[in-house]
Amino acid sequence: MSFYSEKPPVLLRSAQAVGVLASAIVFGQNAFISFGAVPAVMYAPAPLAVRQWIKLYDVGHYIGPAGAILGALSSAYVASQQKTSSLAFKLNVAASVFAIGILPFTFAFIVPVNKKLFAKEKLIGAAALEDKAVEAGVAREETVHALLDKWATLNFVRALISGVSAGLAAWTAVDKLEGIVINAALKSGANRLG
Repeated sequence: MSFYSEKPPVLLRSAQAVGVLASAIVFGQNAFISFGAVPAVMYAPAPLAVRQWIKLYDVGHYIGPAGAILGALSSAYVASQQKTSSLAFKLNVAASVFAIGILPFTFAFIVPVNKKLFAKEKLIGAAALEDKAVEAGVAREETVHALLDKWATLNFVRALISGVSAGLAAWTAVDKLEGIVINAALKSGANRLG
């Protein structure tokens, strides 16, 4: 199908929009959690901070995987409608791979930190907020705040993966749009007169 000679079908345009939007939502959600929510959570004492993180996890756990799968399927559909030698095919395949790529990244790098934070919640989640010794004797890198910091960093990497997917999907959606060509040149001296 050539976008130059005919208007793309509604289903194809819808799939492009869904692919961009789903990946962009996952990107925005994860970027905000890493840069907006977790830094605020880290001001709280460890027992409260870990409980607040659990709430963030519960919300993100539903949106992230669903958005990744929806974005990947949408971009894969758009790719399937292109010639395999075309740039649009290649970019949509890449967008699909990046969209779904957050799932193996999550299992490989984030789930181990999640498990540690869930264990912390069971261990200290019910402790009094004033209890300063709640994490006494715990290695610095294993404290709730250190684990939250590590988690937020990994989560931002996950956001960037989704952002790449959204960018690639958006690029393919607008790649066929015609632009205005402006010929401009700087001339000096007598050459500028024509």
